[in-house]
Amino acid sequence: MVQSWFECKVTYERAGEKGLNTKVNEVYLVQGFTFTEIEKHLTKELQPQVTGEFNINKIERTKYNELVDSNSETADKWFKCKISIITVDEVSAKEKKTSVVILVKADDVSGAVKNLTKHMEDSVMDYDLVSVNESAIVDIFHYEG
Repeated sequence: MVQSWFECKVTYERAGEKGLNTKVNEVYLVQGFTFTEIEKHLTKELQPQVTGEFNINKIERTKYNELVDSNSETADKWFKCKISIITVDEVSAKEKKTSVVILVKADDVSGAVKNLTKHMEDSVMDYDLVSVNESAIVDIFHYEG
């Protein structure tokens, strides 16, 4: 069985400024096998910061082909970068494009493009950058087996 990535939307209360509880809506990316496992892992990770009500509103399987972390300590955003991998059919000599989504951590859009370009520089495949969009993902929790 192959691990998958799940985008999880949660609502919870946490201590805010001046000790007042603040209700937040956040999106997390969690790696695992089953929805039950994802819910358990997410609850465990977020429990230390929850001060009141905690709800997992949505768990949705997503398809990210790769994750590219940043070496920058200030990078705090995740960007969905869509690229088209270009291959040529040897028999028909026709060009074929395959869409791939790579999640890239960076400070801003230009940093995401820079990190993606650096990540792809060792690739032997030709590709076109189709789009770069900031995601709502706050943090990523890898599989704990």
